[in-house]
Amino acid sequence: MKNIYHTDIMDMLLRSGREGMGLRQLARQLYNLHNGIFAHDVVYPQLYNQVRRYLWYQSRQRHSPFIHLRWGRYGLKQDIAVQLDIFIDMPKEEEKPTKTIRKDDSRQLLLFN
Repeated sequence: MKNIYHTDIMDMLLRSGREGMGLRQLARQLYNLHNGIFAHDVVYPQLYNQVRRYLWYQSRQRHSPFIHLRWGRYGLKQDIAVQLDIFIDMPKEEEKPTKTIRKDDSRQLLLFN
């Protein structure tokens, strides 16, 4: 069961540390993050209930990263590993290929290099 706010919840709970975060505070921050001048489709009571049910269900699952700390407070399990987005195949900015002009074709335009 995935929630559309799963990554945001993970980020917020990672920043909160061992003490976790209260459900109201979490819902408020999610609401402020996804609500804007032109986005009126986020309704706070619906968001709060959705997050509450999602965290309650996930905290009871064995392989879930969430844990119920105390009434209305959730956190991340201590043995959770966070996946980092590291791109090994991407070239560094310093390694840009340079174009060389061949001496024998110096009159031609280099359109096909």
